[in-house]
Amino acid sequence: MNQHYYPVVRAKQGEFDAFKNMPNTVLNRCTPILEIPKISAKEYEVAARKSDTPYEYWMDNKAKKIAAVFKGKSIIVDASQWPVSFTTEGGSQVLGHMSSLLSSLGVIVNPVVGYARWDDAQYRQDIKNMTLKPGENFCIRLDEIALEDMADVEHFESIVEDICITIGVEASDIKVVVDIGDVTKLPISEITEIMDDSYSTLISLGFETIIITASSIPDSIEKAVKERDSSDTMVRKEMLAWKGFVSANPNANLSFGDYGIRNPRSSDIIAPDMNVKIRYTIENGFFIARGHSVRGIDGYGQSQKLSKVIVDSKHYLGSSFSWGDKKILDCSKGLFVGNSTGWIAIDTNHHVSAVTAEIFEFATTIAAQTSKSGASV
Repeated sequence: MNQHYYPVVRAKQGEFDAFKNMPNTVLNRCTPILEIPKISAKEYEVAARKSDTPYEYWMDNKAKKIAAVFKGKSIIVDASQWPVSFTTEGGSQVLGHMSSLLSSLGVIVNPVVGYARWDDAQYRQDIKNMTLKPGENFCIRLDEIALEDMADVEHFESIVEDICITIGVEASDIKVVVDIGDVTKLPISEITEIMDDSYSTLISLGFETIIITASSIPDSIEKAVKERDSSDTMVRKEMLAWKGFVSANPNANLSFGDYGIRNPRSSDIIAPDMNVKIRYTIENGFFIARGHSVRGIDGYGQSQKLSKVIVDSKHYLGSSFSWGDKKILDCSKGLFVGNSTGWIAIDTNHHVSAVTAEIFEFATTIAAQTSKSGASV
């Protein structure tokens, strides 16, 4: 019941490469929540040289890149990084435009309706005008504003009820993503409390498929590993909180999601002094090997030393575990160096593979314990 994984990832090349190199055994157990990033100034400049409608040109190319990886597969698409009032040159809202493109390219699209955006009349109309194919459905994403509104259940219910009526779907037939976001400063007990309160509220309103997402990886590597050219482990608090909730509520239908190896607030702009690092996902945590500034000695060549730190550690799962693990071993042997985008792909590939396996094993154990307990009654 809780065996499916919902990673929140950006629709960027590193993530595309990560998923492109995953076997179906992993892909069948996860559905990415794909965030469409805003176009950068450089990307707009390039698109403007090639088209009179640069925004639509950029989105067309982005949709083709997504379809090259996810054709025939189900994804959840979110355009909340774009201003709610933004429209393409043809007057289309970004979510509707991208969803239509992806669906026409053979991707099974589940567009995200943003609770925090629902007070905008144009946004509501755009959502109402969207037409989905059979097998596709909307998904509601609840952010910090929604979590605060839950304290006033009647007010919260009136908004989600209006969303359901507008899109023409019963609450029981729609997925809800409870996005807690950055939890680096929250204790596990508070994260669990948020899960418990939001789950109880949503179940009482008729929702049956609920996904929790959060991230405890900090927005800068210095906050995870204090010393340069060293390594350390850190806890994935969102995973421990979810496991605690499911252990206490084994029959609850609460699925797990996170932000992969990125912090929700991290920038897509590559800082000139960024530290070279490898974020290696382990059970309930990360093992992080941190180097120093990419402008320092060895530059990205540091990745070879850092890869050896990972491979020589007790945490390394072996080159056959995932494409990402094979790339780490290759790098430790000096076969390549890589760059920022490449290491996002490697780290994300291992992360999704590891978390998918972790969720499946945990959920299977809980189900067996529940079955045994029921049989002994």
